[in-house]
Amino acid sequence: MGKIKEVAKIIQSAHCVVALTGAGISAESGIPTFRGKQGLWQK
Repeated sequence: MGKIKEVAKIIQSAHCVVALTGAGISAESGIPTFRGKQGLWQK
């Protein structure tokens, strides 16, 4: 079984899933950042 299919099977059978990401992931995906010039803390 390929690694991606193996991970997908684990996620599908899991009760809860948590994803930890690094700083900056929101900016690249279009989610507003907190500290930038247009960040949520500035509004």
